[in-house]
Amino acid sequence: MSAQGLPAHILALFTPRPPPQHLPPQVTKKAIRMTGIAELVDFFETDPPPPREKWESPLERKARRHKEKLEKHKEEQKKQVAAYDPHKDENAVGDPFKTLFVARISYDTTEKKLKREFEVFGSIKRVRMIYDQKGKPRGYAFIEYEHERDLKNAYKQGDGKKIDGRRVMVDVERGRTVEGWLPRRLGGGRGPGRVGKPSKKKAKRMEAELRASKDKDKDKEKEKEKERKRTRSPEKDRDREKDRDKEKDRGKEKDRGKDKDKEKDREKDKEKDKDRKRDRSRSRDRDRDRKAKKAKEER
Repeated sequence: MSAQGLPAHILALFTPRPPPQHLPPQVTKKAIRMTGIAELVDFFETDPPPPREKWESPLERKARRHKEKLEKHKEEQKKQVAAYDPHKDENAVGDPFKTLFVARISYDTTEKKLKREFEVFGSIKRVRMIYDQKGKPRGYAFIEYEHERDLKNAYKQGDGKKIDGRRVMVDVERGRTVEGWLPRRLGGGRGPGRVGKPSKKKAKRMEAELRASKDKDKDKEKEKEKERKRTRSPEKDRDREKDRDKEKDRGKEKDRGKDKDKEKDREKDKEKDKDRKRDRSRSRDRDRDRKAKKAKEER
């Protein structure tokens, strides 16, 4: 059978493969002789090793920088506290016992608007809004009234007043009236300050710590209960058993007393029934006698 007449792509299947490539024979190399280091021990150094340089991780570096920054800030704050004297402040004018401190003010609120809102409580002598070095409002102000009674009314009724969509907080001026008072910037003030919302990771970590502490407390309580059970003396157990037996005896005596009372009640009921029957029989006899007398009289 010849392959003539078949298409080319089928004839290609029957073509022989090329002969394999001739490669030279593989030469075996000499194996390297391995020796120990016992002969080289004399060449080693006998001096002590140099001191190891401490490696600082990124977290440690961050914590160190934060600590240095905090210490520096505390030193500067101490100097500022030593130099702080509100009585020598040129901007602090007026009677401190008639001055009201207003905080948490909206940045859009002006002095005129603030004066108009707090004039309800009495006549105002001066309003001073505090601004930073760039001329932007800091969010708090001082209002000086002409009379001290107006200050008291504003202090009692003005707290929580809504101005431009924000509720303000009022207080008396404490810088010149309270001895040793420090503002918030020097580590004083009132309240916890600006407590930000914790991140998701921190919140999860706090929740996990709370759960772990609760589990530890539960485990400790269980261990304490086990120890109490173990340390119970046999004398106490005997006393408890005696108490239980006494309680059982008392219960039995009470039940016996109840049974006796029931029996007495039954006997009384029986006696009453007997008396009733006797009375009935006597009444019947009387009726018979009467009827017999009437019949005799009629005859």
